[in-house]
Amino acid sequence: MKKKAFVGCLVVVMMLLFVFGTMVATAQYLPDPRVKKDGKLTVAVCCHGLEAESCQRDYQQYKIECAHRGWKMIDCMTAGFTGEEQRRTLETLIQKNVDAIVITYFDMEAVADLVIKARQKGIGVYNLDTEGRPGVILNVTQNNAVAGSMIAYWGLHRMNLKGNVAILSAKWHILRRRAYVAATLFERDFPAVDLLAEEFLIMEGYPEKAYNTAANWMTKYGNKLDWIFGAWDIPGIYAARAVEQAGFTRDDIFITGIDGGSQAYSMIRKGTPFVACISQPFELYAHTIFEAINEVQVKGIKPGARGSMVPACGVIYHTPVLTDETNVPDPGQSIHAVFNYYGYNPNDMNAWYNWKDKGGPYMIQD
Repeated sequence: MKKKAFVGCLVVVMMLLFVFGTMVATAQYLPDPRVKKDGKLTVAVCCHGLEAESCQRDYQQYKIECAHRGWKMIDCMTAGFTGEEQRRTLETLIQKNVDAIVITYFDMEAVADLVIKARQKGIGVYNLDTEGRPGVILNVTQNNAVAGSMIAYWGLHRMNLKGNVAILSAKWHILRRRAYVAATLFERDFPAVDLLAEEFLIMEGYPEKAYNTAANWMTKYGNKLDWIFGAWDIPGIYAARAVEQAGFTRDDIFITGIDGGSQAYSMIRKGTPFVACISQPFELYAHTIFEAINEVQVKGIKPGARGSMVPACGVIYHTPVLTDETNVPDPGQSIHAVFNYYGYNPNDMNAWYNWKDKGGPYMIQD
């Protein structure tokens, strides 16, 4: 019986390796995406939804980029969390034969074959802060392992390298990698730090689940817990509300997140238990992708060729910023101020970060 089970598992593994190997081999012989020298592109932008502020920031920059370049934008920013919903979205876009697809936070395992199918039809496929897969021309993101370690080290030193930590994360690749790095540091390299709990949230309805999980931790651990590591901001924000509801302050238990935006910055400014986050330059990610689309599908420069902005590895990593009470931005500032305008001139009205199309840059709210 055990032998049959082993043989069955081996067959499944071999089939999966064959399928993945076939996709990789196919990706090596994909046609270049279509080029339109007249610049009249139709670009579809996709996301699972707009609940998170990161998604809202992506969306605003997508609208700015398309409007400024005179490209038609197809809005698929609320495609849904499930692989089935995301597949239906991509299948529809392939049938419409759009020129380019920008994927934001999709389950790439679920849609990997459709990326190949799109490329075979001459459609360019680009990812923002999403896992690169065979056929994706460019993925622009931060290094999520680095982001996880950045905020982990910050928190460790806030605790003076000793204390008790819990992690709020999810199994989605972006989030789990941040959490895995942090957990490894806590468990293997800092003997005076104890990882008391680790919760991987289901994506649908995750804000409420994050609040309830943190509330349960307050009941179970109280202020024995020193730090809740949020793999992204929203669970951290909801956890901070649960901590406050339980009667604790940031001096008892602090919370960190990863992403950055008005909600996180407001909580940092107001002295809540949410004290710091890694701020991602989502707008720079989006602008980089649209510059790449212009280069590849308007100018006709092949990805990875000499002089191309698209590297042979197909990934560009931009650098995030750690934001805490010492450098939190004020309401009314452009989101680009968080990143010091990338070292350029904030008064240069021709610079991409000052484009006024579609209402202009995302502004920090109170």
